Amino acid sequence: MNSFPRYATGLLVASVVTASIAFFEPPTGESLQILLGIALVYGVGTVIALRYWPILRSKNGPKWVTGAFAGVMTFGCLSLLNGVTPSPNFGVAVLGYGLAGFGFVSGIAFEHGREPSP
Repeated sequence: MNSFPRYATGLLVASVVTASIAFFEPPTGESLQILLGIALVYGVGTVIALRYWPILRSKNGPKWVTGAFAGVMTFGCLSLLNGVTPSPNFGVAVLGYGLAGFGFVSGIAFEHGREPSP
């Protein structure tokens, strides 16, 4: 995929996710910081994911890694949802989910960009 469609898609995903959280989550003192984090993580993560889309969709490789990642990510997001404030904060859970996904696609990009060892 060319750069412009990737960046446009990243901007669209970041805008939709951020606007959805801003609309549905009641504002708090840390809302702006959380929304900025969500926009950045989802925008850049989408661009990186689209750059390495064939690798992400590959059927080759161990399936347990994906299962372990999904399980740990789910547990972490539920912990963030319930553990940050006295009442559940959906924005924090969405940010946690985005950070986990961003870490995953960044790892793929890092590994793909490494030169093979001799």
